Amino acid sequence: MMKMWVAISQRSLKSDKGTDMDVLERSYVEYFSGFDIGLVPIPNACADIGGYFSELPVEAVILSGGNDVDPGLYGQKPVYVKDVSPSRDDTEKKLLELAIKKNLPVLGICRGMQFINVFFGGGLIQDLAEDRVSEVGHVIDKHGVDIIDDELARLIGKRVFDVNSFHNQGVTRGTLSTELKAFAVSPKDGVIEGFHHVSLPIAGIQWHPERPGSDKIFDKRLLEAFINRRLYWRT
Repeated sequence: MMKMWVAISQRSLKSDKGTDMDVLERSYVEYFSGFDIGLVPIPNACADIGGYFSELPVEAVILSGGNDVDPGLYGQKPVYVKDVSPSRDDTEKKLLELAIKKNLPVLGICRGMQFINVFFGGGLIQDLAEDRVSEVGHVIDKHGVDIIDDELARLIGKRVFDVNSFHNQGVTRGTLSTELKAFAVSPKDGVIEGFHHVSLPIAGIQWHPERPGSDKIFDKRLLEAFINRRLYWRT
C-alpha cells in the first residue's frame, strides 16, 4: 500500500510511425516507490486534468524531465531549442495551477524546474554552452553544487555536493523569477541548480535524483522533506 500518491508529468515523444506518445522513464517509478510514493502519470492530451485530483487521492505534484520549454513562453524566439511540446507546456501549466489552488507540494526535476521558473515569469538560457554562459559540463555530466540556504545546509549537514547533469537549458540569477529564491548553485558558473518559491510549497532541482551520479543521502533527505511537507514544502 503506497503511503502517498503523486501526479507526475510525462515526456512528449514521436513514435516511429509519427504518432504522439507520452513517456515516463521507469527510473522514476523505481526510485519514488522506494519512498512509498505511487506515481500517477498525467497524459499530455488530457482535457480534464482536474479529474485526477478529484477522483484519486493525489497529494502532490512532480514535474519531470525531458523536452525543452518553448522559448515563446518567456518572450524569445527559438535559437537552439528544438525539442518543444506545446501540449506538455499546457499540461504542466494546468498542473501548477491546480497545485496552487489546492495548496499541494510541487517538485520540479530538470525541465520541471525550468518550467516552474517560466510559469512564475522568469526566463531561461536556451543553451548554456552555445550562449557562452558556462564552460561547465551540464549535458550528460557530473559537477559540484554549493548549498547557499542555511536551513537546507543544517538539514543535510554539509554545503557541497555532487550532482548529475542532463540539461542544455538553464536558469541564472538574471533569468530567475522574482518569486523564486535559489538554494543551490553551480560554483564555477553560478548556474542555479535548485530554488524554491518564497511563499508557496513549490521547489525545483536541476539534477535527476532518480538517476545515478548524484549524492543519494542529499537526495533522500530532500525527498523526505517533500513527502513530509517540511523545508520548502510547508503548507
